[in-house]
Amino acid sequence: MQVAALPALVGPDGQTPLRAAAAASAYRAADIRSQDLANWRPPTLSGDGAVLRDRRLVADRAEDAARNNPIAVAALTRLVDMIVGAGLRFSSKPHADTLGITREQAQELGKQIERELARHYNDPRKRSDAQRKVSQNGLYRLLARSVCKLNEACVVATWREGQGAYETAFLAVDPERLSNPVGRRDDQTLRGGVALDRYGAPVGYHIRNRHPGDGFGYAPASWEMVPREMEHGRPVFMHIFEPEREDQNRPISPFAAMIPRLRMVDRWSDLEIAAAAVNALHAAFIESNLPFAEVAAAMDPQEIVNAGNNYNDRRAAFYEVAPVKIGGVRIPVLPVGDKISMNGTPRQTAAMRDFHDVFVDHIGAAAGMSRQQILLNFERMNYSNSRSLMNETWRGVRRKVAQFVEQGPIPMALCVIEEALDKGYIRPPKNCRLLWDEPAAWLAGRWIGPGRGYVDPVKEAESAALRMETMVSTLEMECAEQGLDYEEVLDQIAREEQELGVRKLTRATVIQRVAARSAQQQPEPAESEDA
Repeated sequence: MQVAALPALVGPDGQTPLRAAAAASAYRAADIRSQDLANWRPPTLSGDGAVLRDRRLVADRAEDAARNNPIAVAALTRLVDMIVGAGLRFSSKPHADTLGITREQAQELGKQIERELARHYNDPRKRSDAQRKVSQNGLYRLLARSVCKLNEACVVATWREGQGAYETAFLAVDPERLSNPVGRRDDQTLRGGVALDRYGAPVGYHIRNRHPGDGFGYAPASWEMVPREMEHGRPVFMHIFEPEREDQNRPISPFAAMIPRLRMVDRWSDLEIAAAAVNALHAAFIESNLPFAEVAAAMDPQEIVNAGNNYNDRRAAFYEVAPVKIGGVRIPVLPVGDKISMNGTPRQTAAMRDFHDVFVDHIGAAAGMSRQQILLNFERMNYSNSRSLMNETWRGVRRKVAQFVEQGPIPMALCVIEEALDKGYIRPPKNCRLLWDEPAAWLAGRWIGPGRGYVDPVKEAESAALRMETMVSTLEMECAEQGLDYEEVLDQIAREEQELGVRKLTRATVIQRVAARSAQQQPEPAESEDA
């Protein structure tokens, strides 16, 4: 079977062939002929391919910004305050059904877990820290700062024998010490110091004996392989980071997108301040209309020594003896040809604040905060604006807290609970399933961090009471939102009520106070015309 040949494409004259026009891209983002996109040809990189090549330089620049840039320092401080703040506490709620025990037994088990974690973490001798520098909450803040600055933190669960009731201690490790041994190149089983199995799961971490920039001591660089966990599941090395792409094993600093603007804002602010300082130092100038040669001759040292009998010298001597004054204020008399000119060079500082705010808005958006929160400047803001910013920021904060808790405090608590069980500090009920069989059920609960705070305490207290009354919230949820444990709140209220009863005192309830305040604020009804 023969197929007829297609007719050739010809022009209007019927003879000139037409060239096939290149097909236009279906997406404008893929258009290579656009003036805006023609030179934009980013490389095709994997998660590790994009990070590992530039991670070291970006990390160094982020560390420098965290030391010297006021905006970066403020952003880091705000983030650490919102993630950890004064501290993290665990409100234990073991899953009774999963563990095969009753709800009452699960509640008692939860109290034991909370007691032992507090016993270990709140040790005033700081034995939960392997270096014994900070408390457990101080260690949380150190790790949170590293996460906010570099997107990762490293901690090792160590064992210090004979140090007290608990021998588990945690050692914070600088992420820069996590690297390939002896400059080994990355491959399928080793990426940025992380040893991988055939599925890409981390099995160990190569830790350098000292930081690459640590000049103290002359010991040669060496690496130690730290396993991810023991055979039975006890965590050993906790790499706190969450990948942003598949097959990613090391992160990039969150300051990567902010560093160019941080640098520009820093330099621009320094130049503006320097220019303003120069203007302030040079308040006035003395100008002379004499020729340069005469001025130079007059300033010659030999001429100055021989001078003294000319007309200008006699005028100066006269005014020195008899100065001219008006109302007690002396009038300066200058040499012939000189005049005083005030420095009236204007500095365009009126737009400096708006220009600065635009850059800080970009930086704050990348950090997940508003400009007002970074700079702690809440002027020109009303209640609605404050609540809107707080709501948006709080959603991001809850995500950051969840990421941090899942990969740091929870595995660390698992190590402490295991030791407490081995030493008999925690006595689970009979027939309760083992810790390593159901670790999620054992560690179920709520991690309570810093409180959200109030913008208008009265309005928000009324809202909380209304939510609980309409059963869309609970006392536990409302207390946790403010960084409180509802059981501690109820126990304290019970003690206070008992003390008030002993002293024959009473206090108005919240509902009574709100009702009385509302009655006072209601306007009186207007009298009718008939009256």
